[in-house]
Amino acid sequence: MFFRLFQSFLFWVFKNVVFCWVGIVVIWGFQNKIEAQDWSNWLGPNYDGSTNDLVLKLPSVGKEYSVRWKKNIGVGWSSPILKKSSVYLHERKNGKEFIRCFDLKNGDERWNFSYLSAYRDSFGMSDGPRSTPAINKGVIVSHGPQGMVHALSVADGKIIWIRDLKKDFSSPKGFFGRCSSPLIFEDKVILDVGGPLCGLVALSLKSGKTLWKSESHGNDYSSPVPFLNAQQDLCLAFMRDGFFAVNLANGEKNYFSSFRSPIDASVNAASPLVLGNKVFISSCYEVGAGLWEYRKGEGSEKKSFQQVWRKNDVLDCHFSTPVGHGGYLYGFHGRQERSPVLRCVRVKDGQVQWSEGSLGTGNLIRVENKILTITEKGELVIFSTDFSKFKLLYRQQVLGTGVKSHFAVADGMLVARDSRRLICLDLNSYN
Repeated sequence: MFFRLFQSFLFWVFKNVVFCWVGIVVIWGFQNKIEAQDWSNWLGPNYDGSTNDLVLKLPSVGKEYSVRWKKNIGVGWSSPILKKSSVYLHERKNGKEFIRCFDLKNGDERWNFSYLSAYRDSFGMSDGPRSTPAINKGVIVSHGPQGMVHALSVADGKIIWIRDLKKDFSSPKGFFGRCSSPLIFEDKVILDVGGPLCGLVALSLKSGKTLWKSESHGNDYSSPVPFLNAQQDLCLAFMRDGFFAVNLANGEKNYFSSFRSPIDASVNAASPLVLGNKVFISSCYEVGAGLWEYRKGEGSEKKSFQQVWRKNDVLDCHFSTPVGHGGYLYGFHGRQERSPVLRCVRVKDGQVQWSEGSLGTGNLIRVENKILTITEKGELVIFSTDFSKFKLLYRQQVLGTGVKSHFAVADGMLVARDSRRLICLDLNSYN
């Protein structure tokens, strides 16, 4: 009897110790998975300018975030992306476009790939790339302003495939060259091609082969984002003439709403912002802002988008995509050259909660209840998501002026660029 009780006791101890260790290992693995979240595409891991894994601590008074490293770079407005302790950047120097890979820890170059670029801007702006590359399944895909798409191995920068969107789809140059950042979804690369042949196009990530083409719409300077739901996965795009949604599987139209400027000399640059089952779209040039909800249509079981509201002079975004949190939007309102202001706007009805005019304009990333922006003046500004008032938390000059590129945050690091430098800040180190 005693022996059986002793055996049962040993079994109980063994079972609970193993369970405890398995739990610790699972939790540890989960935490490491979360902490390793990358910023490997336009607008980051959630496609909405937010990241889930960083606990952002602010430097104490008199301290600043440490600069981990700096690199001299070529021209362009392409944003850096971060993947598995590497930084990738698309730039232009001496008549060539480069895709470079750097070590995130020290900035050492791991590899580079280059090709001749004949692109010339029609308005005297930078001739460098505008779009941001994307990475998935060991492949990095870039899109140059002349319409060249390159797929390279992230391991060594070797070519996997090349497509010429101008030649293959008559993709128009527009005012400032081709700008759509590629969206990689599963085995597809989706691009806003525009022109007489199609609006969006999906290419095979593995081979570059055309998988589908949507109906024709003009291209613009916004980039497509995914909208994932139980009924069907969609691709959302802000085309030249309006809000466009297609089935990610085959490119079939799900929804279109005309939403464009009466002014021909205008651009749509902010990407659609997904807010649960809602989508926010915005532009300047007398376009305004609008909110759509994905729901059942009247007399039909099929879901589609229904417009909730549309207003002018609420949050008219020029080139920067806003971020959302807790039923509120935070973004820059107004043309970049006409004294824009930072605003907080209530999602459900478009009511402005507050405005702050001291920052100019910039790009935004939300980390929990804090929002980081790097302004056009090169200043890192951190403010609260408090919807009752603008609450400044921290500011630090990190770059030169004229910053238009977005930035990236991952693995406790912030990587950003201006027209001359690429900089890495350590968000866990202060000096």
